[in-house]
Amino acid sequence: MKRLQLAAMTMETMMASRAWSRASIISRLFGTPLAVLPETAAIVLGAVGPKLDVGQLFVAPTGAALSIDEMRSMAAAEVNRLESVGPTDRAAPLHRANRLGFVFNRVMHVPIRGETVSENDGAIGPSSGFTGYDGIRAQVIAADKDPEIGGILLDVDCPGGEVASLFELADFLMSRRGTKPMRAMIRDCGCSAAYTIAACADPGQVTMHALGRAGSNGVITMHADFSEQLAQEGIKVRLFASGTHKAEGNPFEPLPEEVAARISAMVEVSASRLFKHVGKARGMSAEDIRKQQAQVYFGDEAVKAGLVDKIMSWDDSMQEFEQQVNGTARSRTATAPSGVSSSKGKAMSTEATAPAAEQQPIFTQAQLDQAVASASASATADANLAMANSERARFAALAELDGGSKISAEMATAMAEGTSAGDFAIAQAKAAKAKAGGALSNARADAVDSNDLPESGASAVAASVDQQPTNRGAAFVDKRKAAAAAK
Repeated sequence: MKRLQLAAMTMETMMASRAWSRASIISRLFGTPLAVLPETAAIVLGAVGPKLDVGQLFVAPTGAALSIDEMRSMAAAEVNRLESVGPTDRAAPLHRANRLGFVFNRVMHVPIRGETVSENDGAIGPSSGFTGYDGIRAQVIAADKDPEIGGILLDVDCPGGEVASLFELADFLMSRRGTKPMRAMIRDCGCSAAYTIAACADPGQVTMHALGRAGSNGVITMHADFSEQLAQEGIKVRLFASGTHKAEGNPFEPLPEEVAARISAMVEVSASRLFKHVGKARGMSAEDIRKQQAQVYFGDEAVKAGLVDKIMSWDDSMQEFEQQVNGTARSRTATAPSGVSSSKGKAMSTEATAPAAEQQPIFTQAQLDQAVASASASATADANLAMANSERARFAALAELDGGSKISAEMATAMAEGTSAGDFAIAQAKAAKAKAGGALSNARADAVDSNDLPESGASAVAASVDQQPTNRGAAFVDKRKAAAAAK
């Protein structure tokens, strides 16, 4: 099941580097269940077909026939797409998660690329175009045991792979639900076996790119019949087997109907288990998955089909999950995958609560700087006021202890109330002015009325002619006594 890199490798190099014989490669390709997209089968055959004398691929559902040249072109077109990461330590559970993969913001990234296989020659993570189920399991175990890891992100871009060991991994991933959070993020493709793995994410935690693909939930098996080609070339193959079933499905003779029926039954057994698993993982029934007829769903179609919870970009998906893991946003969960998504990533459940991060207002940097400056100024003013109050209390306490101190009542009040020196001076001036005005009023009140004064001048002379001489001093004193008596 070599994919891209095999197109650039000779058969001899492949056998030497992976210790696989021609027969072992044939056994992995033909007569065994494969959970892959039909076009993936064509790519694989395009890579290794010339070495296996494969001349044509017949796609039964559509009736299309692809020549080996067409398949080789498909394989060559894929060469620049695959990503691979070198092998890491095999003993995963014994090591910290960051030794086995990429960790960022307490989230362990588990990449699923190329084709998935039972085991990938001890590699952890994608290598040589494959991702081993054993490697995925090892990374998840290490992440669960590592106290520095808060969540696991299944980073999926894979068309599927082998059925062998797939369900062991799926059962393991389902059994650990409820421990550390797990999200599946589908980039371009999450189909067949790859989707079977992605479905193991926590409820409400399967996201996909707007142009991504999900589904193809089914099983496919290929059988190659070289008998006619061999006959044309004058080659006749005779098989010697110890039992009637020992050579069933061999590529050197036409496939008998009863053997084809047994292969179909084997496919059905694997498919039934896949339907049951995906249905359980997604809160649906096995029959719901079977009715999809292994259809591949694009974008919002996958949400409506119940296979994806929300459509969102890779970056949005990763950031949202990191916020959930680190407690900066509430986790979005869905009790059952149903509903419709939006381009911004609405949860499928209409009852799901949006993350707190999405509910918070967004501030510009200028607004944040202004808020910091305002808070700093306010804190400085509060500190100055506290210092002034402390000084006033200190002065008052010292004055009270010193019996010889002479502090007026006005000064004591000003100190207690925090009156400034300028305001106190103004108040003192106003008080002095008011006091002076009062003294003048009192003086005026005490002054003798002009009518009470002795007469003088011509009026006095005229009066003296008609009257007897009087003692003016005595008369004045008498008037004052009379006025006092009247009061």
